[in-house]
Amino acid sequence: MTRRAVLKEEEKDTIRYTSCGFHCFDQCILKVRIRGGRIVSVEPDDTLNPGVIREGEHLDEELLSPSVRQFRPCPKGYSMARDIYDPKRVIYPMKRVGKRGEGKFERISWDEALDTISEKLVEIKEKYGPYSIMHHPYSYMSMCSFPLAQWFGAGISGWSAHSDCGFHEPQKWVYGRDLMEGLKRWGQFELTQDAPNIFKSNLIVLWGFNPMAMMDSRTNHNLIQAKERGIPIISIESRYTPSVEVLADQWIPIRPTTDAAMMIAMANVWFKEGLCDKEFIDKWVEPNGVKQWEAYVLGTQDGIDKSPGWAEEICGVPAETIEAFARLYAKSKPVNLDIALSLGRQFYGENPARASMYLQALTGNTMIPGGTAAAEIGLWWGRKGGSMPYVDWKQQPGSYNPPVLLTMYKWAKAIDLREKLDKGEISKEKYNNMIGNAADNPAPNIQMVILESNNHVNNLPGMSQSISAMKKTTFNLVFTQYEDMPSARYADILLPQIYSAFEGRNGGAGSHWPLFTTTINLGSHFVYRQKCVDPPGEVKPNDWIWTQIAKRLGLAEKFNPRMAHVAEEDWEETVEGLYKEAYEKWASKDAIAALNPPDWEEFQKKPVFRFPMEGEPYYPFKYRVEGGENPFEGTDSGKIEFYSETISKGAEYLEKHEVPPGSGKCYGGGNLPPMAEMTKGGRDTFYSEDVKKYPLLMSSPHSYYRIHSWLDNNPLLKDDCYRHAVWMSVSDAKSRGIKDNDYVRVYNDIGEMEVPAYVTSRIVPGTVAIYHGGWYVPGEKKTDLMPDGIDSRGAPNLLIHDADLPHTIVGSFPCKGLVQIEKREEG
Repeated sequence: MTRRAVLKEEEKDTIRYTSCGFHCFDQCILKVRIRGGRIVSVEPDDTLNPGVIREGEHLDEELLSPSVRQFRPCPKGYSMARDIYDPKRVIYPMKRVGKRGEGKFERISWDEALDTISEKLVEIKEKYGPYSIMHHPYSYMSMCSFPLAQWFGAGISGWSAHSDCGFHEPQKWVYGRDLMEGLKRWGQFELTQDAPNIFKSNLIVLWGFNPMAMMDSRTNHNLIQAKERGIPIISIESRYTPSVEVLADQWIPIRPTTDAAMMIAMANVWFKEGLCDKEFIDKWVEPNGVKQWEAYVLGTQDGIDKSPGWAEEICGVPAETIEAFARLYAKSKPVNLDIALSLGRQFYGENPARASMYLQALTGNTMIPGGTAAAEIGLWWGRKGGSMPYVDWKQQPGSYNPPVLLTMYKWAKAIDLREKLDKGEISKEKYNNMIGNAADNPAPNIQMVILESNNHVNNLPGMSQSISAMKKTTFNLVFTQYEDMPSARYADILLPQIYSAFEGRNGGAGSHWPLFTTTINLGSHFVYRQKCVDPPGEVKPNDWIWTQIAKRLGLAEKFNPRMAHVAEEDWEETVEGLYKEAYEKWASKDAIAALNPPDWEEFQKKPVFRFPMEGEPYYPFKYRVEGGENPFEGTDSGKIEFYSETISKGAEYLEKHEVPPGSGKCYGGGNLPPMAEMTKGGRDTFYSEDVKKYPLLMSSPHSYYRIHSWLDNNPLLKDDCYRHAVWMSVSDAKSRGIKDNDYVRVYNDIGEMEVPAYVTSRIVPGTVAIYHGGWYVPGEKKTDLMPDGIDSRGAPNLLIHDADLPHTIVGSFPCKGLVQIEKREEG
């Protein structure tokens, strides 16, 4: 076919715009080309600067503004449309016909599915009480995600976010506020920064942070621009990652879980050589705490000088490298320190989280242009954005307020241990402690698990416990695209999951994916997700599903009054009309009207609205500094605190109190030190007794080709494109007689898998890595440890224990485990 013929054919195509929206938070704009009712291509955004090359020296300051730049999708955004047409996709409601875990289902009608779900909700609530139903998509800020909870009178809330509580809580101890505080007050994350803030830095440090694999395009684009401007970038990481290869001027390899030791040794150099920013410390840092930490660092308390030589023995970084890096850091103000959340996802992860904040405070980098608060990975969403249209669904308030009864990722432990509680083998106080519940709270009795828009059986640590829990409940409901998705295999009812980016109006009451989408704090634009194609079979929007269940329970008039009586054939048109109403109401506001927004019909041609982004880039606490406010008024001293009086009260106090009072958070009484230390302990560290049997420390980093486990089965993102294997150093492989691509047995006391080995010099010896999110695929070989079958794909959470007890913060799940590896026996 000639190029002219191709172009002529393309002229007949329908073009729609949508956004990706799968957990990297940037909402990249997708241009979708449709031919004959099918998506034939997903292309980059052309709503801004079409045909303008982004790379090159011609870029001026205007084009570096967030509001006038394209942010192009990653391979995940381009490839996900392939999933729509997967022949294995679930396109009808299905019910289980075999045992849970066998993955045997048969097609049923929507009426049967909805009737069964409604009946089970009523039955389980009546038999087991209101704390027996757990709905699990994503849970932040102690909220209950069960859409019908407040009207149905059942459901539980959980505290924490799965990713970042290892940082959020230390933020409160050190700064007196966490990432979310500014979001509630100003609509922006005040501890973070605007991407262009890095151009004011003299040094960028990526500590455990691999943005090329896990962050949005603007993060990486800005880092590349910074590198081209000559700003040095240093990466501290246990693997030679794509980010190290593309961005870094220097790679400092470090052993996982030992970051606090290196940070402490850097401070040791500063204290001894007078390299701290005394003016900033005197003004903003509580003096007694910093003196106590200095005494710890210099060893005047315990006689152990925490020097670079001391740290070298722990973290494997040469003392000379630590010394040189510490001096460079202290003399390079402003320093942009970007810390990976993975540092908080480990035993005593609160220590490196706090120590990173100390480093910035000691050098005066906490709240200056070009600096960071070291409180989050380069989550560059600091600036206040504009407003966005929201549909008023006119939901009526309910009377039930779901109590906070656990930390969310402990749901499987709550189910698995409930039998021991009922038999009197453990006390209620002990049970609550083990699931992150306050001692005096009622104990949950989870009998119905609803998994929507997630694969939590696969994606949380202690996967074998999650599988065990799913086999013990009374009823499991899973929304899914695939019946062989690991979580789906343990469902009683499967409901087909819509693809929100392409397939229609999944944006109403009860939906977690509205049609207007943007970056988390709005950034510089929002997108209206246009419907691109009809979903196959009998796939329905989630908000339609929840409304039909609400009807059966007599709750529809309260839950979704504007859609309660809308016929199915009119559903999409009605939802579209409500979004039009919301847009027009938003556009009529004086502040928005001054920006000349297009009318609805014109907006639909290219449904992206961009706000002008003016002024200097945002840096941490910028609005408070400019407003003359004290950024640290939330601490007891009103200053940055190195020493926490609350934690110093000890395990007995923490065991018996919610911290802070009324939060529902129970830290569990662990022996966390009141200031950042290098604590040697924990099951999944080099200091565990288990290291004698399982000498390799496995990490589970995020993959460039997946969002958690989503897209692991996408044919465009596997095989020739991506080899899912266990990373091994050359020395570790050679000592075991293993060569590249050999099949190996990876195992410990809770799980086992057989996967290929990737033998490489790109990883620190003594450590291995398996990318997070690989699906658990049971093989034919079964053991007592793996009764459903030894994993043949590589799901690392099979090898990662639940958090240790006594635990400190249990909100952020661990991502490391000790393992042994041997060459697989043939036959």
